[in-house]
Amino acid sequence: MKNLVVSFMLLAFGTVIGQEIKIKKDVISIDGVEVAMLDKKKTIYTFSTLDKIPKFSVEKKQTILLDGSLIYWCVITDLNTNKTKELVDYGADQGLSFQRGIVASVVNEKYKFLVPGGIDEKALSEFIEDTHLNIQKDFEDADEKTVEDLKKDLDVLIKYNIKVNKNGDIVQPQELFKGLRTVTEDVVIGKIVKENIVTVGGFPPVLTYNVNSLFKIDEGSIKEKSYTRLIATWYFSKPGYKNPITGRNIREQIITKDEKSFNVKQSLPDAIISELKVSPKTGEGDLLSKLIVAKLLANGYEFEAMKK
Repeated sequence: MKNLVVSFMLLAFGTVIGQEIKIKKDVISIDGVEVAMLDKKKTIYTFSTLDKIPKFSVEKKQTILLDGSLIYWCVITDLNTNKTKELVDYGADQGLSFQRGIVASVVNEKYKFLVPGGIDEKALSEFIEDTHLNIQKDFEDADEKTVEDLKKDLDVLIKYNIKVNKNGDIVQPQELFKGLRTVTEDVVIGKIVKENIVTVGGFPPVLTYNVNSLFKIDEGSIKEKSYTRLIATWYFSKPGYKNPITGRNIREQIITKDEKSFNVKQSLPDAIISELKVSPKTGEGDLLSKLIVAKLLANGYEFEAMKK
């Protein structure tokens, strides 16, 4: 589990050094130095020496974790021994060039199988033989941690007795002085607004959830003024924009007004919903609304009108 946490932190904050990757007529150049050749058959990319001797192949895959994180990874095969190994893709975003993306997955600060002298067969062999790496088990551990984190997030909702209703109102029962007595009523402390927006012209609308704090300020006498403050927005995706923390594409993430980010998946498997005990009740908002508000509260974001 420790290996996974470290790995995903490296993914989040970027690990790629300033290397320029170019591919011309199947010849790979790194920072202007020709190092290997690249050939593609179906979904398999084969790396060969400059004199066309195949040394290893790469097949790129992807996995969506329970927190919505999209993790790219590869199956790499040592063609000298036919042994295989899985590796997490730490390569820099290469835009629309899938070929450069494949090369970047084996040329970065974590893995360097291509060096100025060509293919580093020793580094490749040592990686293949490393028995401590098991990314499928790491993925399972990550999902288990996500469930535990979700439970902790939801506990904060229970602690402050905060709910989201079907209209998107974020409410909390509070004691109010009315007339000559104190009564307990639901107070609207915020609003979550679901809408589809266009972030880039020519792209289809994307689903968003805006989380707002609603509050009033006494401005003297009997006059109060109402205010709305945007806390954060959850995006299913945001074409044309990058996550302000990771520099990667935004997918199923909360982006706060102060440019922090948190992963929250749009939908969860039924078994996880049952384990979390969060099946929707009559009059309540959808599960995603609840998870978004819970995640924000658990990470220190508050509503001006809430009582603690």
